[in-house]
Amino acid sequence: MSSPVSINFEARLRRIRGKMEEEGIDVIVGTRLRTLGYVTGAFIPWRSAVVIPLEGEPEIFTILLDVERVKDDSWIKNVKGWGPAEGMYLEPLIAEAIRNFGYEKGRIGVEYGQEWILASGHILASEYDNLKKLLPDAEFKNATPIIDHLTLYKEPEEIKLLRRASEITDVGQQAVKEALEVGMTETEVAGVAEYAMRKAGSDWAWTLTGGQEIASGYRTAYAWGGCTPATDKIIQPGDNVLVDLHAMYRLYYGDLSHNYIMGRPSKEQKKLSDAFVEISYALIDEMQPGAKIGDVAKKAMKVAEKHGYGNNVLFGFGHGIGGVGNESYPLILDMPPWGDMELEANMVEVAAVVLNKPGVGGMRLEAPVWIKENGNEVLPKTPIEPDIIEI
Repeated sequence: MSSPVSINFEARLRRIRGKMEEEGIDVIVGTRLRTLGYVTGAFIPWRSAVVIPLEGEPEIFTILLDVERVKDDSWIKNVKGWGPAEGMYLEPLIAEAIRNFGYEKGRIGVEYGQEWILASGHILASEYDNLKKLLPDAEFKNATPIIDHLTLYKEPEEIKLLRRASEITDVGQQAVKEALEVGMTETEVAGVAEYAMRKAGSDWAWTLTGGQEIASGYRTAYAWGGCTPATDKIIQPGDNVLVDLHAMYRLYYGDLSHNYIMGRPSKEQKKLSDAFVEISYALIDEMQPGAKIGDVAKKAMKVAEKHGYGNNVLFGFGHGIGGVGNESYPLILDMPPWGDMELEANMVEVAAVVLNKPGVGGMRLEAPVWIKENGNEVLPKTPIEPDIIEI
């Protein structure tokens, strides 16, 4: 496996401050999981904030019980604790830090908005209201687009970490392929993959959709279904088995879905599989620098329609990926605001195909694709073609 290179966080902070100057923002209060990891280099799962001034050392505020560990893991050593009790609340501590920086009458960037992940970390309404009361002379502005823009384009070191995370998911799929048999439960399959990936260096099965998503038989075929946390369902002869693995290496994500068929596929399973493979390759082929996201989605949909599966394929064909918390922006979707956005060099997007035919089975592709100056590179090396498991 490749050797990762350490992130230059001081250079990253300079880029953040450059964007702040462009937007006229004096201080950012970052609360999203994405921002906390991107700025601090530490995994911070609690309700927390990183305060980034135009001048001065950034400060981290996290729950009291994790202050020393975060201080140890982060390049930022100014870490303070808060707690859910009178005199220890988060917002007064943030307001005090902003006053100390001299920006109590300045423009403060906060992260508000909406993401599809439950624990995205956008500022809570109560936190926003309290900060406005504590800093009545300040102007507040949304800083979410700043971090979204900066995290969209991957640094060379980030590409190496993402590649390593993908290598780990390849290890997990190989372990599943060797162990998979009729009679296993979905949770057993998840355990096989998780153990192999942990041995290979995975820090966390990051997704909030159940860690390792495993589905078999009818559970692969929910209409437009793209979320399948493992259950105790027993795998049967003839089942489609969907294995969607998630690894994290030094805060960077791997996301790889692969499909298996238990025994000789039926005529309908073969038809579904052939269509799935063609849609997947067409999607990846279209993910080129300069391509409009809407056009990429349209062309993948046309292949599905050609095979008669236009109503069975999910109309979203991908999502962003990167460091911890970066698992949505941007979507590969032929709808505003995504359709006119162009793929550019050093973006990494998960190519995704969800093709589910109730009564037959379902198949899923998820694989990070690095958009290069010319062409692209699929980071995991597991083949797109489903594996047939002899029984």
